[in-house]
Amino acid sequence: MVTAKGSRSYLVQFQMGGRGFPTKRATIGRHGSPWTAEKARERAADLLEMVRKGINPVDEFKRRTVEDLESKRVSAILAFDRYVDLFSTKYLDANALRSAADIKSVFRRDLVPVFGSRSIASLRRAEISDCLDKISARSQSASIKAHKWLRKLLSWAVDRGDLATSPMEAMSPPHRDGQRKRVLRGDELRAVWLASEAMGEPFGSFVKILLLTGQRLREVAGMHWSEIDLATSEWTIPGHRTKNGRDHLCHLSQQTVDILQQRFPSIENRAGLVFSTTGITPISGFSKSKAKLDREIANVLANLSNKFGSLRSLNNWVYHDLRRSFSTGCQALKFPIEHTEACLNHVSGKRGGLAAIYQLHEYKAEKALVFDAWGRHVHSVVTGANSNVIPMLHPSSATS
Repeated sequence: MVTAKGSRSYLVQFQMGGRGFPTKRATIGRHGSPWTAEKARERAADLLEMVRKGINPVDEFKRRTVEDLESKRVSAILAFDRYVDLFSTKYLDANALRSAADIKSVFRRDLVPVFGSRSIASLRRAEISDCLDKISARSQSASIKAHKWLRKLLSWAVDRGDLATSPMEAMSPPHRDGQRKRVLRGDELRAVWLASEAMGEPFGSFVKILLLTGQRLREVAGMHWSEIDLATSEWTIPGHRTKNGRDHLCHLSQQTVDILQQRFPSIENRAGLVFSTTGITPISGFSKSKAKLDREIANVLANLSNKFGSLRSLNNWVYHDLRRSFSTGCQALKFPIEHTEACLNHVSGKRGGLAAIYQLHEYKAEKALVFDAWGRHVHSVVTGANSNVIPMLHPSSATS
């Protein structure tokens, strides 16, 4: 077909049902690459074969176009990175999971860079296993978390009807997620403290305050000056940042106060986040900081080997072990378990009204004794005054 302006196109003319039926046309394409006269004739032969079989080429083309568009639409919805966003919004945020930020970081750090925008329907069990193996090489605990939440995302997709089956169905975790019992004592704590001083800020002070307060990693990382009262040595962690959703009053030992005052000697600078590299968001990149800390610990032990007795290395520990070390150490200092649990914000049961308000000050005096005693103990260990647990006066016999 040639238009009045000289534009040439190839088309095929046919009658569905043979003679006597309306004539129809199917456009093949404009003359030029890829449509030459020879290729157009080949295409026309194919279309006429469809007509012979009772298939209308025009209707078939429309059907395939609709299918292609639907396939592209579904692929866009099921793209891994987009589906992670959907899962985060519709499941993690919708259920107000307190660990949502940690879970999102698992996807962002370990899974999205691997699977990108591929459709979740294309994921295969073998490549998921390979991905988890590579994560395990860096951190076994990270691979356990990646397995747990990728499996949950895929099963959630099955529940929604976005997938027929999950490639991780009945897939065992890469490692056993047993209860950790690692506790750092004596020279181990001292090595961590001295190594943190070589890390630079803000991570150096961050590690020290983790050790001194026994609070959770992200609770300390998100520490805000609006939560701190240095005059009373108190840090109130708001409920939206705690695991159990309850405000937590944490006494600051003199050692902790000294660190904060040394980092921020000017009152005018005591605003916003305490630990931040951007001034806007809390510090992150804990795997990298832990790796750096481990290197500094190795340097400390190598350079000061004569001061660490038999300790030559410090392996198989994670940041959370500092919290466990606080708990175990305070019990060794002869404090009642309920006072230590109160320091860790391990409070069971739900309370409302006035009970919830008074709960903030529950065991306030006792907690202050625990935090202060632990601060003195850490100081004695770090300075080498006494590497053993210091006998402390039982709170019930102390006066305040």
